[in-house]
Amino acid sequence: MEENINQQKQSIAEPPAPEITIRTMESDIKAVEQGGGEIVAPQPFTPPQFKPEEPKIGLEFNIPGYIGPEKPIFAPVSESKSVKIGIEPSQSRSSWWKTIAIIIGILIIIVGFGLLGYFVIFPWIFPKQMPAVQ
Repeated sequence: MEENINQQKQSIAEPPAPEITIRTMESDIKAVEQGGGEIVAPQPFTPPQFKPEEPKIGLEFNIPGYIGPEKPIFAPVSESKSVKIGIEPSQSRSSWWKTIAIIIGILIIIVGFGLLGYFVIFPWIFPKQMPAVQ
């Protein structure tokens, strides 16, 4: 048995050593020169000056059906008018009552589902008396 193992070890050839090369800047330059490429000296780049476009006022479009820019549908209400009319206090009260009504409604729905499950669905799934097997 030991002889077979020794023969197998001797018959298996060693794998060849992997070819490892180290890439450096010098090797890259040589590769470029050998490939026929030239190494160009870096040149500084200066971007052109930025000039913002001047807004064109009074420009008219010659588009059929165009009557000009749209006007706002709703005019903003100034703060002085809202204080005089009294819109602010009524909105805060109504929003408070709406919040309470929504919370109470959600609680009623949750309790309703709980009662439905307890009194209808649970007895339907798990009856107290098992039916007789014939």
